[in-house]
Amino acid sequence: MKILIVGSDINSVILAQYIKLQNSEHDIYLTDKDAGSSKYYTALNIPDNDIASICDFVKYNQIEFTIVFSQLAIINGIADVFKKEGFPIFAPLSEAARITFFNSIAKKIMYKLKINTPKFGIFDRENLSVEYVRKTQLPVVIENDFTLFERKSEIYRTFSQAKLGLQKIFENNNEKIVIENYIDEKPLYIYYITDGYNALPMVSIERDSGKEYSVSYAMSEKISVKLASDILQQAIYPLLDDIAKYAGNYIGIIGLKIKISNGRYNVLEFYNDFQQYDLQTFISILNTDILSMLVDAANGCLAENNERVDLTGQYAYTVAVDKDKINTEALYDEDDFAITEDNNKIIITITASTLNFAKEKIYGFLENNCDINIYKEIINADNKKELAI
Repeated sequence: MKILIVGSDINSVILAQYIKLQNSEHDIYLTDKDAGSSKYYTALNIPDNDIASICDFVKYNQIEFTIVFSQLAIINGIADVFKKEGFPIFAPLSEAARITFFNSIAKKIMYKLKINTPKFGIFDRENLSVEYVRKTQLPVVIENDFTLFERKSEIYRTFSQAKLGLQKIFENNNEKIVIENYIDEKPLYIYYITDGYNALPMVSIERDSGKEYSVSYAMSEKISVKLASDILQQAIYPLLDDIAKYAGNYIGIIGLKIKISNGRYNVLEFYNDFQQYDLQTFISILNTDILSMLVDAANGCLAENNERVDLTGQYAYTVAVDKDKINTEALYDEDDFAITEDNNKIIITITASTLNFAKEKIYGFLENNCDINIYKEIINADNKKELAI
């Protein structure tokens, strides 16, 4: 099959490599010229927001399936154009994806559908936002509304801090903001795949990060099978039904950032893609043909051909660090590590029967081959988390 992956981040590279390893007969193209040459794919030089050129490439090169991981392409309506042309594509329509780009839209829909989310207010005027904070419970989180280029989120624990923060925000722009009550719990991430009619849980992930490293691991032991099912029934399906009424079927990934407090989950944000490095963590424990699953979703027959997303039953632990902070030569001697290079980063994943076994394997390697300060930072963060539990 001829496959085009539209995107300019590491997820596009990771997916291309995985699909090629599952079936070497596939011809895979990436729009990202910076992906460089590879035995797994051919890198093109087409900007993600140049939908006309992407469409022409698909038409004249007889591309059979397109997968979109580009935020720019989605918001610029690549799925809308492909649908009119009759080209198979795995991506949500631009209007359907607005819940993943605008916090205010996501919050309003959650309020309407009674999906658990922290108490919030939406403002485009400074005086009204200040008055809201004055009367609400502290601490609060102040977030930007339009998240295409960056999701900004700041926690304010006092009224004076929040007032000053709001003054700076409204001095610099006229964008809407969202203010919500802060939940002092660690965020968790859960991803679903959907064809607009049905949806399946894919993976639950926990994440940590420091100045020079990022960690993600799955499956999250805090998100049970029952909780994933509850979120599917109480949040995902009502959301899909509502979106279908005004924007058409949502085809693609729906990721949720949640926090669990007092036995109740709260949805904070939606994503139309995996967060950075989460895809490699997921793929490392995936036990099915991901391309077939994406094609089924695009064709509207996800549930008919897939009872569930089949996982290996193992745990995956991923660490991303700067290349100059690690002995890469020693890394490639480790046969059981999955490795991806992303510009100046190197992403390492190990799987094991328990999360602790996976951690011990990576920690042992980092201790001997990684910058000692980064190693200590990762270990100390993990120790603090265990003490908190």
